[in-house]
Amino acid sequence: MTVKHVYLDSSAIVKRYITEKGSEIIDKIYDKAENSQLKIVFSIWNIGEVLSVFDRYFRRGWISREQLDTRIFDFVYESIKFIKMGFLQIAPLTAYELVHSWLIVIKQHVYVADAIQICTCKRFNCDFLLSADQVLVKAASNCGISSLNVETQEKEIYETIL
Repeated sequence: MTVKHVYLDSSAIVKRYITEKGSEIIDKIYDKAENSQLKIVFSIWNIGEVLSVFDRYFRRGWISREQLDTRIFDFVYESIKFIKMGFLQIAPLTAYELVHSWLIVIKQHVYVADAIQICTCKRFNCDFLLSADQVLVKAASNCGISSLNVETQEKEIYETIL
């Protein structure tokens, strides 16, 4: 059995640590990874974005300082644990992603951060890209990546990944 590689963008990763629409799907993705049934991939770029989202929740008063600290700890701890167990690969941000992302920015009319996600997903031969950002999902699909929205395509995710 070939293990599927699932690329998570920042909007998908956040759902693991903050309960939102789509969190249940991401929890199941992590559970399957922990059972060696798939491998999670994301970019080192995502770490900064995830921390930024946690901070935004704190600044808006949606989570307390203690909750912010707990989420940061849980994210870092679980990421390290999954890396050590071989269930997670954090892709470096290289000149390859930067240069290729520029072309995607122009062709797909997306932000460079989204283009970097697409380039990284392709470079690491991921089978799927999961996101809650419909613009990214569409652009990735246009680039030949099987992309699904964790908030709106639950049935498709269960049928193809879970």
